[in-house]
Amino acid sequence: MKLNFHKSFWEAPCNNEQDFNELVKRSFGDGYQGTELFLPFFDIDTDTTLKAHAELGLNIITGIATQGDNVQAHLKSMNAQIERAVEFSPVLINSHTGRDIFSLEDNLRLFENALTLEQKYNVTITHETHRFRPTFSTFDTEKIIKVLPELKLNLDISHWMVVHESDLSDQLTRLDTIFPHVHHIHGRVGFEEGPQVTNPQDELWAGHLKNHVNLWQKVINLAKNRGQKTFTITPEFGPFPYAHVQPSTHQPLTDIWAANNFMQQHLKEKLI
Repeated sequence: MKLNFHKSFWEAPCNNEQDFNELVKRSFGDGYQGTELFLPFFDIDTDTTLKAHAELGLNIITGIATQGDNVQAHLKSMNAQIERAVEFSPVLINSHTGRDIFSLEDNLRLFENALTLEQKYNVTITHETHRFRPTFSTFDTEKIIKVLPELKLNLDISHWMVVHESDLSDQLTRLDTIFPHVHHIHGRVGFEEGPQVTNPQDELWAGHLKNHVNLWQKVINLAKNRGQKTFTITPEFGPFPYAHVQPSTHQPLTDIWAANNFMQQHLKEKLI
């Protein structure tokens, strides 16, 4: 299986076309096969974006986040954002879907709507496992998957480490139920008290890094078994407040771009 790594611009300023073009070129130079663009924070027009990627042969993943005070608002938000997201010809769309405070029934309406949009636009839509969303825990994600087994997930497992205050070794049976539905990975290393370790290269976090890699390998194995030829991974270490900073200067303790490059290279070497 070919692993395709995508570069998020989360930790890098992208305020204008010049910033954007430099980031795209830098991503290409660092060995990525594409980018992941979170559209709520991305203001570059579609034509410019497509041209810059086409010139370097890079693919695009687009990200959306449903918003609003109730399920009706989230449905409207999803429809509008997916309509925009497909304009970028993405290899997949990653969605922050719903709210943890909505009922299961309301969140299922949103996931069902996403499945309809998948068919309408002929595009893969993954739903991120994330705090604030209905997929914030393994328990709730399993409930959703049991009702909608055709749903596809983006595994950001660092959030579950925090929610359950656990390395998840106590939940392997539930993970075995969820992992067959994972079609994209956000490659960030979390720990029991936070969604992002200080530096994935530091020996202090070697055990956490190994644990994450072992869990991700299970996902890759399952994708191979269902016949996938490629799989996308976005290293996703982020800026403050995810990144730890010096209290006096507010400077990150770690170069976040370098941390993501390390994750790309490490996973290229470790995942088979």
